[in-house]
Amino acid sequence: MPYIIATMWLAIFVFLAVYLGRTPKGRGWRSILWHSRKVRRNTTIVLITAAVIVATFILLPSPSSSHIESRPIFEGYAQSLVLELQAQGAMAIDSTCDLDAPQPELAYVLPTIIGVYNDIVRKPTTPRLARLDDIIVIYFDGYKQFKNRSINIVKGIQKKLGPRYVVQIINGETSHELKVAYRGRLWDNEQLCGLPAMEASIREGVDPALLMSIIRHTSSFDFNHEGSNRERGLLAIESGYGLEQIFAGARELKAVLDSAQNTEDAVAAFYPLRDMQGLNSEWRKNPSRSRWVEEVLADVPFYRNNGLQITK
Repeated sequence: MPYIIATMWLAIFVFLAVYLGRTPKGRGWRSILWHSRKVRRNTTIVLITAAVIVATFILLPSPSSSHIESRPIFEGYAQSLVLELQAQGAMAIDSTCDLDAPQPELAYVLPTIIGVYNDIVRKPTTPRLARLDDIIVIYFDGYKQFKNRSINIVKGIQKKLGPRYVVQIINGETSHELKVAYRGRLWDNEQLCGLPAMEASIREGVDPALLMSIIRHTSSFDFNHEGSNRERGLLAIESGYGLEQIFAGARELKAVLDSAQNTEDAVAAFYPLRDMQGLNSEWRKNPSRSRWVEEVLADVPFYRNNGLQITK
């Protein structure tokens, strides 16, 4: 925006200079002034300075104008998810497995795949992850024959994941290879935020559906959203970058739920127009804020119906 304003003023200056220079009086003044060495020098300095300012704004935009790409953020979260599964002993990661850019749509379903395998196989060995990019490749080692277990594993995974996932097992003599590919549309930010929101909610003991609804009505899951307080991110708060704001938001939600008289008051504390918050006892007097709280609470059942709830 600043460089647009600077460019606009420069254009106005040039237009006036050209327009006035074409009039008889303008040409006369230009002839008189231009023969003054001091005027020529000062005019040249002004024009050079203006050009430098405009070029600086164009070539060096302010940090606040930088655009955040969401896909790498979710790839980083997917990588941390895989490493956590390894740390828990749920699976091993082959030394040849490249985790630089795991596809979130596949990484997110790894716990489901491992769960199906453990449920079907009586004495399961530790699955070995060999590939995770645009396809999952997992080896089940130590079995001479899988027999019907291969069919049951494929059916079980397919039932859990749905038709957008293609599941196949290739049986070997002592190791069996499972391949899972995703053939659907890439998930949007809202879908990809579901698992981090669930993880953050379990940590803090809050309702993940409520947390997701607050994010939806604050930023529409846009990492580049800028709030009224000039803070950017999913919740436009000072704490955290990228997905870190989900975890910071869950902590804040827990704190306000513990101190507020009811859920409505707690949700009102997240109203995006922070300068209009007022006291909890006063927020109902603000029609915009009251409507915002109603909209947040109205969308909570939607997220619960889509699986975002903590089962006891």
